[in-house]
This record gives sequence, structure tokens and C-alpha cells, in this order.
Amino acid sequence: MISNKSLAKIAVYVGIAGISSVMYMRWKIEERIRNTDYFRLAFSALRGHKGAVNLLGEPIKDMGFDISDSKHNQCDGQTAQFEVAVKGSKNRGTLYFWATRNNETGWLLDRLELEIKAEPDKRFILKRPINESSSPTASLQE
Repeated sequence: MISNKSLAKIAVYVGIAGISSVMYMRWKIEERIRNTDYFRLAFSALRGHKGAVNLLGEPIKDMGFDISDSKHNQCDGQTAQFEVAVKGSKNRGTLYFWATRNNETGWLLDRLELEIKAEPDKRFILKRPINESSSPTASLQE
């Protein structure tokens, strides 16, 4: 017969193994998303935008996204939309981006916005859709 103490130890080990497995799977999924063309395209545009670099400071780092927030972070194979925390040497903020897949040319970045923690009531538009008219949102010029 197994004692309660032994059962408790087994339960703790199984719990730790289960939580570790879930955390590892979540990390792998996030890593796969970070290696997609649309994600790399968005960060390349952010790091190449002089105004954004001036606001955030270099180096600009990806601080993660909430994979369980399917309203703001999702990709269906043809469109992608993400809300990613970013950090530079001067500021922290959130990068918002929207991308669509063109079967001939691959992923295209439709819109790119940056919100700085120091100015949460403003969103800087780094790239706007071609057919969009002017908006009350602030725009950073390169």
C-alpha cells in the first residue's frame, strides 16, 4: 500500500511535469510565430523606422505577446494581426501590426502602429494602408 506522503509527492511531480510541458509548448508556438515572415517583416519595418528608433532607443527588443488573446493576436494563413510588447533603451511600448498574404509576393505589411508607454493616449502610425485617408492618430515621419 502506498502512503499518503508518497501519493502527495507523485502528485507534485506530475503537476510540475504538466505545467512545464504546457509552458514549453507555449514557448515553442510563440517561437514559431516569431520566425514567420509576417512577424519578421513587422519587426524589420519597426527597426528600420528612424522615428520609432528615436522614440524607443536601440536596441529594440520583442518582449512577447499573449498567444491566448485571439482577438488581437491571430493568423489564419491569409491575414495576420498582432499586438506585441516592445522595449528599447529609452522607452517601452506596444507594436500593432496587420499583414496580408499575397500568393504571388508573399506577406505584405498593411499597417504598423506604435504606442509608447509614456504616451498611452497616442498611437504613432509607422505604416498605413495605401488606400486609407488621414486619421487623428499621430504619424511619425521617417
